[in-house]
Amino acid sequence: MSRPRFLLLIGAFHLLFGAFFLLFTGAAVHLFIETPGAAALVIVKGLSGICFAFGLMNLMARNSPDGPALRAVLVGTLFYLLFTTGCDVYWIRTGVLKPLAWASVALRLVFAAGYVYQLVVRERRV
Repeated sequence: MSRPRFLLLIGAFHLLFGAFFLLFTGAAVHLFIETPGAAALVIVKGLSGICFAFGLMNLMARNSPDGPALRAVLVGTLFYLLFTTGCDVYWIRTGVLKPLAWASVALRLVFAAGYVYQLVVRERRV
């Protein structure tokens, strides 16, 4: 997949997911968190901003030429995906998140593989 199309897909997904977390915070909390407390609403609201920011960053960078700034977007987003995936795996295994969160883990691993492709494989072809 071309880099602009890939970043458009990732950006749109994160914008939609961020909007869902912001607009339907209560539903998101009950969908993913096993025993939500008062702090869960605050955490999910914060997560909505993070998702939205990564979506904007990827959308805005999608047509950028190769260079350090685009590489920073790619590496930063890859780190974010891997870090949050690792946290979610831990939280699922300890019972904080519901098993439905495995779907999010799987999706982020697919996205991360796309970033590895964009950073390593695609760059060698160019």
